[in-house]
Amino acid sequence: MARPQKLTEEHHRRPKSIGGTDAPANISYVPARLHKHWHTLFGNMNAFQIRDELNLWFAPQRRKVICKFINGSKVTEKGGQQTKKKSKREKAFKMLFKDMEFSQIIDYINSVWLDRSYHFYILSR
Repeated sequence: MARPQKLTEEHHRRPKSIGGTDAPANISYVPARLHKHWHTLFGNMNAFQIRDELNLWFAPQRRKVICKFINGSKVTEKGGQQTKKKSKREKAFKMLFKDMEFSQIIDYINSVWLDRSYHFYILSR
């Protein structure tokens, strides 16, 4: 008999490898397939590294994200371990953000994925 597929997984908004904990405020429950796509794109990066990756993705559209510390504890460690293969990253981006507009992507990241000590804002030009 096949094992049932896990529908949700714990996502540590601040990865444990860079100082995150198992505290409920640091956990989001996300669909397993989307969790995999998140880590394909961002590995265990900190908020500023994620911001930098997003700014690379959206540079051709002249869109920019800024990251501000809002409360809690600051992160000083850097993460990594994202997938380097471009085709896998492009697929993960499409699966994770589907048909979302830029502002929807940023809101989604803030509300589900990002370390709660930080917040992304869209830089107005």
